[in-house]
Amino acid sequence: RFLRQELPEEWPPERLAEGFGVSLDVVRRVLRGRGCPPPRRRLRQDEKALKAARAPAPAPAAGCEVRAPDGTLLYRLPRGWGVPGPGAQ
Repeated sequence: RFLRQELPEEWPPERLAEGFGVSLDVVRRVLRGRGCPPPRRRLRQDEKALKAARAPAPAPAAGCEVRAPDGTLLYRLPRGWGVPGPGAQ
């Protein structure tokens, strides 16, 4: 939502879908959504984020970051995505 709101010419729904690896339908639903979780869920999310912020962050593995052509970080892939683990073929 932030990318679409701040830079609508650079981030049409098609590019958002491609960049985040989801379907165009998913992007449309996210953009239409209210985007405000219920208070209990928001509290749990905030607590989880604070706990994660206190823990030392592991160094991101190569290939787990998605960057714009100018080198700015767009997002990090969740653990296990992007780089095959041991034993993967």
